[in-house]
Amino acid sequence: MIVRRASKEDLNQLAVLFDEYRQFYGTSSNIKESYNFLKQRFENKESVIFIHIKDQTFTGFVLLYQGFSSVACSSYYILDDVYVTPVFRRQGSAKQLIDTAILFARHDNALRISLETQKNNYHSIELYEKMGFVKDTEFQTYHCFLK
Repeated sequence: MIVRRASKEDLNQLAVLFDEYRQFYGTSSNIKESYNFLKQRFENKESVIFIHIKDQTFTGFVLLYQGFSSVACSSYYILDDVYVTPVFRRQGSAKQLIDTAILFARHDNALRISLETQKNNYHSIELYEKMGFVKDTEFQTYHCFLK
């Protein structure tokens, strides 16, 4: 099993996995929409995606977006999506993906990696805490939904 940075050449296979991820969270399957979304991220250089591969099959991915801290005058990364297809879970794939994201962010001199997860996502929360992520108890999160 390897983890490497995704490229535009990976879009077809990655779009299928991304569509599976979106269905996991309740959206209808739409590979074309998944493909176009990922293609825009590559073309506009708006994200960094790492893929987990076993026997030439994409088994998972992690998607990072860059953010900026005005106070610290530094950049950070938002770990917006991490997904491992169900048959490959509990084999260390998510940890490998997140380790790679952390190494990438450190190499880029980022301030931190931030993420959000559902309160009932106990397995992921346990993994994040084991990997050094700290729950924020100081700030509240608010959203202004526009769609």
